[in-house]
Amino acid sequence: MSLLIENITLVTHEAEFENKWLLIEGERISSAGRMPDVPAADKIIDGGGKYLLPGAFEIHIHGADGVDAMDADEHFIKKISSHLPTTGTTSFLATTMTATFENVRASLKNLSDYKYRGGAEMLGIHQEGPFISTKHPGAQDPKFILSPDTDEMSRLQELSNHQIRLITYAPEEDSEFAFLNALNDLDIIPSAGHTDATYQQLEEAYRHGLRHITHLYNGMRGLHHREPGVVGYSFLGGSYVEIIADGVHSNPEMVRLAYDNITSSRMIMITDAMRAQGLPDGEYDLGGQNVHVSGNEARLENGALAGSVLTMKQAVKNMFEFTDCSWTDIVRMTSYNALKSLDMLDSRGLIEAGYPADLVMYDEDKSLTMTIAKGEVYYDNTKK
Repeated sequence: MSLLIENITLVTHEAEFENKWLLIEGERISSAGRMPDVPAADKIIDGGGKYLLPGAFEIHIHGADGVDAMDADEHFIKKISSHLPTTGTTSFLATTMTATFENVRASLKNLSDYKYRGGAEMLGIHQEGPFISTKHPGAQDPKFILSPDTDEMSRLQELSNHQIRLITYAPEEDSEFAFLNALNDLDIIPSAGHTDATYQQLEEAYRHGLRHITHLYNGMRGLHHREPGVVGYSFLGGSYVEIIADGVHSNPEMVRLAYDNITSSRMIMITDAMRAQGLPDGEYDLGGQNVHVSGNEARLENGALAGSVLTMKQAVKNMFEFTDCSWTDIVRMTSYNALKSLDMLDSRGLIEAGYPADLVMYDEDKSLTMTIAKGEVYYDNTKK
């Protein structure tokens, strides 16, 4: 079946192209051109001048719609994959967290035989912990934090069917870089998070393969005029940097400060959402810990932030409000940078012939109006 979306502004990581059409054949983009010379198609959607851009690739999300990656439940993928398109996300990394090795292994085993069955596609696993710092546990249970273990990491990667693509760990706990070198051999991208590393330690880790920073400002050594810490390194280093633009984990001024210093060339927008995303206020579970959700905040009983209930479509709106970013910047921060960092741009994320038709449409008010995953419309708010 062919689908034509006409009268749109196509947005890539490089530019905006007004007055365009895009043709989808089956699951893939077929061609694009300029109005009014449109080809025939089985179905036609009038974009009404809206913005069509690659769907978001969410590299840090624990759960949504009542499910969590740590549930080790086969229904996790089905539920989260059907839910995420309503938020503007078309692909994701299922994110685990610090827990007993028994629970981590069960989660990885559950995810290891993943096969795409529609909706947002799982492109791998982000393992957050347990090799992190006890000084910055955040919502990670301190009882289960461990020192980096190369042998155990190899076993976990094998158990996951080599689907672990990214790991959050504390570089200062790996002073000889044995763990970092093992990650490189296992094709796992190292991300510094829940860490007390100094600026110098991060620079040295970067020379050995460190490439990401997990949720900027949260769970890390802060900025100090005599020790720039993780925040200072994020501003000045070469790594990609995650940010939760919900106004809670980072207030609007700090999001703007990060955007101005890191720029859209290295920033990656994430939600770090837990199972309460898309659900009402109330009591929820995160890694065996009770979480109270009220409004746009999710907190443990001790008051610590416990992931978020942020959606990607709200994060997009917030980023426009907090900064002077453009739609091109949004493409970089929600899709292009994450795919580039994971070396996936040869197979997805671009608006080019032959690429999967994973697309989102936003209007002038920065509101999500449509999500298309592999050529199928999974969310349509244009008629409401």
